[in-house]
Amino acid sequence: MRTHEWLPGARLGRLAVVVIALATLVVAGPGAQAGTRAAGLAAPTLSARVPDLSAQTSTTVSKGSWSCTLTADLPNRWYGGSGGGEQAFGNLTCTHVMPEIYIAVGLYRNGSLVASSDSDRFSTTFANALPSKSPHVSATYETGAIAAVLWPDNTVTQIPQIYSAAIST
Repeated sequence: MRTHEWLPGARLGRLAVVVIALATLVVAGPGAQAGTRAAGLAAPTLSARVPDLSAQTSTTVSKGSWSCTLTADLPNRWYGGSGGGEQAFGNLTCTHVMPEIYIAVGLYRNGSLVASSDSDRFSTTFANALPSKSPHVSATYETGAIAAVLWPDNTVTQIPQIYSAAIST
């Protein structure tokens, strides 16, 4: 006889682990597993340079009653650590739960990409990304954001890159 079999609840503990694991799969669904990607949703790539265009700080895409808005906020300076630095912030907000949404946000210094971050979310209405660059350098900064949406009907829309207005620090 193994010593753990006589302990009260030993078998119940193993059963509870199996039940919790199965419940997690049922609630989360197969798309929520780490590393899975929906068929057809390719992550768009940030541009290496800011084009010479006027700023478009947000854009909305729609499909029927569903819509998602991509926003690129003004970069801002953060303080802390070894003098702080500059950071950019962007988000993608949808009116309904989408099977998958992806956003990439870049911080541009003097028109060149210096930092980026992305977020790939499943079964949600919101995703954001916050790239930072340190240390602070006096320059002109902009935020760029690009996204993709997997609609509930299993079609994909790529949202073209937008940019915040430029700020000089």
